[in-house]
Amino acid sequence: MATNIRIYGYLRASTDEQDASRAKNDLIEFADKMGYPVAYWFEENESGARLHRPELFRLLDIAMAGDIILVEQVDRI
Repeated sequence: MATNIRIYGYLRASTDEQDASRAKNDLIEFADKMGYPVAYWFEENESGARLHRPELFRLLDIAMAGDIILVEQVDRI
């Protein structure tokens, strides 16, 4: 993997009652096993049925071609 690639973690839960960070340790463990640190974490409690997801859009504004976004499951995006 090229050294200029950044890895970002995105964590989302649908409601305030849910824990958006529930998968963080698993994603950290995965990144560690691959030998790469996560550069930054984006976390929010927003419904996936709505487009109001400020942290996701902040991540998409920052990420560049070739960067990696780690998520618990594809439906978290």
